[in-house]
Amino acid sequence: MSTIAASAFASALVALVALVPSARAQTGDFYKGKQISLVINYTAGGPTDTEARLLARHLPKHISGAPSIVVRNMGGAGGMIGVNWLGQVAPNDGMTLGYMTGVVGASAHSIPELQVDSSKFSFIAGVEGISVYYIRSDVGGGMKQPDDIMRQSNFWIGGLTPDSDKDLRLRAELDLLGLKYRYLSGYAGAAEARLALERGEIQMTVESMPTYRLSIEPSLVKTGIAIPVWYDTTKAQSGAPHPDAAGISALPFQSFYRKVKGAPHEDDELWKSLILLNEIGANFQRTIHFPPGAPQLAIDIMRKAFDELVEDEDYKRDAVATIKFVPRFSRGPEVERSFRLLLRPDPQIKAFLRDYIEEGKAMVGK
Repeated sequence: MSTIAASAFASALVALVALVPSARAQTGDFYKGKQISLVINYTAGGPTDTEARLLARHLPKHISGAPSIVVRNMGGAGGMIGVNWLGQVAPNDGMTLGYMTGVVGASAHSIPELQVDSSKFSFIAGVEGISVYYIRSDVGGGMKQPDDIMRQSNFWIGGLTPDSDKDLRLRAELDLLGLKYRYLSGYAGAAEARLALERGEIQMTVESMPTYRLSIEPSLVKTGIAIPVWYDTTKAQSGAPHPDAAGISALPFQSFYRKVKGAPHEDDELWKSLILLNEIGANFQRTIHFPPGAPQLAIDIMRKAFDELVEDEDYKRDAVATIKFVPRFSRGPEVERSFRLLLRPDPQIKAFLRDYIEEGKAMVGK
């Protein structure tokens, strides 16, 4: 190597090394002294809000620069007001983060209230979830164990909107079991549906694990007012038990179905639709993302923060104390690919679900 070439190489090496602390400083300075808005697409007090506020207490210490996090509730239209705001209005400077429920389902069903392309959101993580289905114990001749539901008829079920994941899965599972029921929808949230069940206005509904553990289990199940009948798990097709359901005297729906009906007809459009809905609802019950066009540096910093959060023992203890279990965050390139694929499901299943939603709308209150 010539003297000139060696000198040039040495200069380039020095410049490259000098960039390393500069990049570290840039990462540390990006959020230093800043405030992040954590936007929740449901009102205060519900499971989405409870989980997000738990997150806001612990995430800042894992973000370089230790910014503060302020929670902002933006409910309405089945959660779509907050989603639309994040996609259309929110600044994309990395200072606004969404903690959202129902984004993937709304996109998969193409519900009219959704006015943004969810695939343009900068994906950070998904939040796995379990939904527990419960029924009043005084229905019909009485409900002492989950199998007793198979002799019930014309009981009232209740939900949020005919195109919500909760309502769709509840109806689909009852239809697959061949049960006759009546349907009310339009409750503003989980709390309102629970109160309707307590009043006897409806007899059956579904709730995510945080609310089930905090509200339904102590006030309705342990008092004998209601019993759990099955739950949806992240292992949607196998029906394998989930550790977060420990202590719940019910089976995953797929196992319950096989117990009372035998092997499912897996080519049935309703069964295939349920598997899709379970995959969406269980693996992406909530999603965490930036608005479209967020800086890559912010995305990288936030993803690293979640990698650290899942190992945070203080966070885990607080979660158990607050919501009785530790949320599971799904992360990484494979998870993001799955997220984006689920936004655009098989056209045949999508068309079937659109018709199924319309059938649900026609059933309400009848």
